[in-house]
Amino acid sequence: MLSHNAHEIAVQLDAHGAAAERAFFAEAARLAQEITRRMRERAPKWRSKLTNSIATSMPAPMTWEVRPGVAYAIHQEEGRRPGKHLPRFFDPAARPIVEWLASKAFAGGRRLKVGSRAMQTREPVLRDRYMGLSWHAKHKGLKAHPFVEPTYREFETTGPQRLAQAVQRVVAAANGQGGGVA
Repeated sequence: MLSHNAHEIAVQLDAHGAAAERAFFAEAARLAQEITRRMRERAPKWRSKLTNSIATSMPAPMTWEVRPGVAYAIHQEEGRRPGKHLPRFFDPAARPIVEWLASKAFAGGRRLKVGSRAMQTREPVLRDRYMGLSWHAKHKGLKAHPFVEPTYREFETTGPQRLAQAVQRVVAAANGQGGGVA
């Protein structure tokens, strides 16, 4: 025969539900911020756009969502298999990659005016480097740099435990058993 104290816990939660809900909400907010920080630490620092896009939002009451806000985050997390090439050099979708490549290829150089003769001589070099990068992505693929999955694994068990402990502290404090309110 199974023995449990669910009826006692239900009575305590009815009596102290508002305080337990506030404690749960506060702990969930702290937990979401910790997850955001940890995910930012693990994310690749490729010009830090990915790292800075990781944010916490609250799409519904009592629901926190931590996610990156850039489209290429899935390719950083999972990588890309060979066979899929990058967009064409003059395609607007390739602009962030071209800008990154220009910052690496011409690091330390002065900024050139658009349409200048120096810019026109630099463009074929940049296009050739971009085509090499595209060839590499098509034939070799892109290496995965997971940062979401390890963070999820880290907080998979401790997250629910911390939320349960926050509610237990409120109930224990209300019953005079010490502990204090979270």
